[in-house]
Amino acid sequence: MSRRLTLALLCALALTAAMLRDNPLVAAGRDYAQGVATTAAASYVTLRTLNAFLSTAQEIEVGLSFIASGSAQPLKVLEPIDDTVERIAGLVFGVMVATGVIAVALGPVSAIGMGLLAVALGIWALSGRGHAGLPRRLAWYGGFLGLALPLALVAAEPLALRMTEATYTRNIVLVEEITARVGGSEALGEEEPGLTEYRQLAGNLWSRADELIGALLAVLGVHVFRIFILPMLLIGGLFVIARHYARD
Repeated sequence: MSRRLTLALLCALALTAAMLRDNPLVAAGRDYAQGVATTAAASYVTLRTLNAFLSTAQEIEVGLSFIASGSAQPLKVLEPIDDTVERIAGLVFGVMVATGVIAVALGPVSAIGMGLLAVALGIWALSGRGHAGLPRRLAWYGGFLGLALPLALVAAEPLALRMTEATYTRNIVLVEEITARVGGSEALGEEEPGLTEYRQLAGNLWSRADELIGALLAVLGVHVFRIFILPMLLIGGLFVIARHYARD
C-alpha cells in the first residue's frame, strides 16, 4: 500500500509539473536560450551594418579622364569580404531563429515528457506489477523528454560562460578594432561617411581581412557551441543514463 501511495504521489507531482505554466526549471532554460538569442541578435545587427557599409562602398564611382572619360569603382575589391560577411550574418540569423524556436518549444516538449512520466507512474500504481516492461521504459523516456532539455540548458549556462566568454569578448573587441577607422561597427550607420572614410575602411579591411573573417567565424562558433553543441552533449549524457535504467 505504501508503495502504491508513493507512486500515486509521484504521478500527481509529474502531472502537476506537466500542467504547470511557470515551471521554474523550464523558465530557467528558456531564459538561457533567450539570452543566447539576444547575443546572437546583437552580432547579427553588427554584421548586417558592416555588410551594408561595404555594399555602399562598392558602389562609389570615381571619374576618369586620362585618355577617355569614364568612371570606375575602386572599392569593388571589397566584394569578397562583403560576400563572406553576408554569409556569416545569414548563419548567425539561422542560429538566432533556431534559438527562438527552442525557447518556445521548451515548455510544450517538457510538458509532454512529464505527462508520459505521469502515465507510467499511474500504470505502476494501479497495476502493482513492479518496474518491468512498458511502464518502466515509458517512465524513464518520459522523464528524459520532460527534464533533459531544460536541465541541459540550465547546466550549459555556467559552463558555456566559463568556456567561451573570453573567446567571445576577445573576438568582438577585434572586430571593433578593425572597423574603428569609421567609428566602430556600432557607429557605422550614424553618419554618411565620405570617400576618404570609405578608403580608410577599405584599406583597413583589406589588410586585416583574415583577422576579421577569423574573428567573425569565432563569434559564430561561440553561438553554435552555446545553444547546440554543449546542450546536445549534456542531453546525450542524460539519454545514456535514461536508456540504461529503461532496460529490463
